[in-house]
Amino acid sequence: MSSRERDARARLASLRLGGTGDGEAGVPGDDDAAAATTGGTVLGGGAWNITSMVVPQLYVVIVSVAAARYLGPAGMGRQSYIAFVAMAMTSLLSGGLSLALMRFVGEARGLGRSAELRSLVSFAWRAQGGVALVGSAALCVVALLGADPQSAWVLAAAGCGLGILHTVPSSVLFGLQKWREASIVGMATGGVAVPLVIVVLAYGGGITGMFAVEAAVSAVNLVLIGIWARRVLGRTSASRRSAGELRGATARYALVSTGSVALTLIVWRRSEFFFLEQYASDPEIAVYSIAFSAVTAVRLIPEAMGAVITPAFATLFGAGASDRIRSGYSRAVRLLLTLTLPLTGGLLVLGPPALRIVYGEDYAASGPILAVMVATLPLVAVLNVSEGLLVGLGRVRAPLIAGGIAAIANIALAFALIPGHGAMGAALASATAQIVAALAVFAPALRTIGRIRLEPFVLLRAAGASIGASAIASAILTVNDGIGGVVVATIAGVVALLVLARLLRVVTRDDAMWLETTTRRYLPQSLRSIFRLFAPTEARSRTP
Repeated sequence: MSSRERDARARLASLRLGGTGDGEAGVPGDDDAAAATTGGTVLGGGAWNITSMVVPQLYVVIVSVAAARYLGPAGMGRQSYIAFVAMAMTSLLSGGLSLALMRFVGEARGLGRSAELRSLVSFAWRAQGGVALVGSAALCVVALLGADPQSAWVLAAAGCGLGILHTVPSSVLFGLQKWREASIVGMATGGVAVPLVIVVLAYGGGITGMFAVEAAVSAVNLVLIGIWARRVLGRTSASRRSAGELRGATARYALVSTGSVALTLIVWRRSEFFFLEQYASDPEIAVYSIAFSAVTAVRLIPEAMGAVITPAFATLFGAGASDRIRSGYSRAVRLLLTLTLPLTGGLLVLGPPALRIVYGEDYAASGPILAVMVATLPLVAVLNVSEGLLVGLGRVRAPLIAGGIAAIANIALAFALIPGHGAMGAALASATAQIVAALAVFAPALRTIGRIRLEPFVLLRAAGASIGASAIASAILTVNDGIGGVVVATIAGVVALLVLARLLRVVTRDDAMWLETTTRRYLPQSLRSIFRLFAPTEARSRTP
């Protein structure tokens, strides 16, 4: 067993035993890195990461509306299928090393071994370069075998290779918790790509034109973020000591993580497309894709926070700060549940009519599918935080097992439901698998971290406020479900939610004070004090 592995086991044992979190177990750590990893940095990083993930997803939604209007249901379904295959290939071939690189960059920083990062990144570039060639070649083979339209598949192959290479600089920036730097490039280039795609579609560029724009934007993205990551790494001193141990640990972790990524693709990334392509039609794929994209735009909020938590926990783990890991996990679960409960209620009520208005009557069937898929959002929030914890602590096997169980459920239900029920069967299969995954990840997270404080009565009050606001919005839609009714229902629902949240006190006082303190860098005092309006005036219990 290597010294790094012995230290990691000691830190994990300290966490399980409720260690003090200040390194008393004799585990070496970088106190400066741990001190720099605070609630403020995690919240700020989460805001940037949410923005960097949600904004591009909004770009996707805008492009999908244009594709729905210009390509029609059949054309949009075909474009969605090609895009899914390219995305799946990119994620499968690069996701494992991306997670490993992000995690070990964070742990190396916590251990005070930042000087070894250049060697680790050079190894990642070589590995991902070979993988990018494999991914591009595989999709080119699909094109040569007669996939239609052939030119679109070739361009998707180019985008796949560029996307794989992109994971190296982005993972380095994420691991160093440089969320702003990692976010700006993608949002800027995406903002340029959206109008270009719309223009291409308007002038008859069709599916091939869409993938041509995507490949060009991916190339620009890679160059810009690569330059930025190089500058950040340039600020670290180079080490004469070999980083072979760190590279080996990263490679082993990447191999295991690749299995987890494959299972994630099955449960979370529209694997149902393969079944819809075989047993249904392109219009069914289009309807399912619209609902999935809408849900994903909201689901990215807890997913982004989970991604931020991973390197933060890895840094704290490297520094032996076990108490801070436990309290951070508890608070993240509580606050994300409080946030996702009203989001779920709002999407259940307002989502179906909004999709019908935006996309047109040809896609009205996407509304009920959206309702099925969004119902799992609170559990997804718990899953993302729990998975971020386990990955940050190096316990990748538990999410892998959970993903395997959920993947089996997803595939079995897809076989059973999609042939007879099309897109609705796909939604039911996906939602059920996500529930299974969430429960299967939460259990080992609790075993690892020990007892946490969820404040169930506070969460029940948050659920009550969400239900009340959703009921008011629903009542308005029964009178008018057109665009005017949706706008009025949205405004009324938000106002009702704020009033009910104030009356029911939907966050603990400790959480409200934490939010006020950690947002000091981002909000003026007049806005930060609002958090206290939704908390009891006196602390009823001490929350970690």
